[in-house]
Amino acid sequence: MAGATCLAGWAAYIAGAGLVRVACVPDNVTAITACRPELLVSGIHATKQLKSLFLQSDVLALGPGLGQSNWSRKVFEYCLERRSPDIIDADGLNLLAKSPERRQNWILTPHPGEAARLLQCKTGDIQANRIVAIKELVRQYGGICILKGENTLLAINEGDEEKLWVCPYGNAALAVAGTGDVLTGLLAGFLAQSMAPEKAAVTAVVLHACAGDVHAAKYGDAGMLASDLMLPLRQLRNGYQLKGKR
Repeated sequence: MAGATCLAGWAAYIAGAGLVRVACVPDNVTAITACRPELLVSGIHATKQLKSLFLQSDVLALGPGLGQSNWSRKVFEYCLERRSPDIIDADGLNLLAKSPERRQNWILTPHPGEAARLLQCKTGDIQANRIVAIKELVRQYGGICILKGENTLLAINEGDEEKLWVCPYGNAALAVAGTGDVLTGLLAGFLAQSMAPEKAAVTAVVLHACAGDVHAAKYGDAGMLASDLMLPLRQLRNGYQLKGKR
């Protein structure tokens, strides 16, 4: 899915990353390059091609646009074996749900449907008690978890200690397809600038939600596209004045 991949890479630049590389199926190289020529796009015929990209990259985000084909599964498995992903999202989470494992050095960013697959339950079970769900996610999978949705939750399990945040910002417009890919790109961009994972996660979630609020305040909740977040994100990232406030 070239669009999701493009949105994630674009958002990493918006966060301030200096260079963003994209690995995709060869058929998507032209589409992604045409959408955002700033992205350095590599068509992956064989997983061994990823090795050189790993050596040239500080952060690995796995999932946006990945799909669940045989190619997708091979890329997913290669990444987990050879270079632990810093962020897993989208179909990366769906593939993780099929082969669960726990690591402390990653950030998982499920929406309720993906969270349900990770916990082998129904989406309604996740929504019925989101706090219980996110605590179980970090208990089973480790690292940092961002459970997207109304009042996005963020949790960390550090041994016997749990930390939990609730984001009070955001609106229904952020439920549109592609906004999760934007969040993943922001996370990757912040991590690439040596921001600590906990700080990067909190910063990305708040900026992402506030960008949605800025756009909705100007244009309304309905009709927003994921790419509409890029301008308010850049403004917020740089501390521009919005409606007379900083």
